[in-house]
Amino acid sequence: MDDLLVISVAAKPDAHFAGYDLLQAITATGMQFGEMNIFHFIKDNQTLFSMASATKPGEFDIDRIGAFSCAGLTLFMNYRSVPDPKFAFDLMLKTAEQLADDLHGELRAGQRVPLTSDILKQYENKILAL
Repeated sequence: MDDLLVISVAAKPDAHFAGYDLLQAITATGMQFGEMNIFHFIKDNQTLFSMASATKPGEFDIDRIGAFSCAGLTLFMNYRSVPDPKFAFDLMLKTAEQLADDLHGELRAGQRVPLTSDILKQYENKILAL
């Protein structure tokens, strides 16, 4: 678990990300639906990071996306298992920012804590310590 870096995009209080707006925002990032019924960012046949729904069980019901909604999105990567962890993390952060912008969500570290520059620095230090 210590090898995971997590950024969440939370819906505003009393709101959800729903249906086709959600799918359109995700598709615009270049992520692909795949294994475990979640989305993955794949480059050169390598998964750089993945994204699950923040609502249990974490999967996306792609066949019923029109009726699907979730309280947030959780992007995560194992920084020890990608060829260029700094590149992958920067891309994951950019993707999370794009999703937050498109869906009017809020960036978080994990599920609850706001994503601050201090937390981003901690993440970068983990990567640089490799």
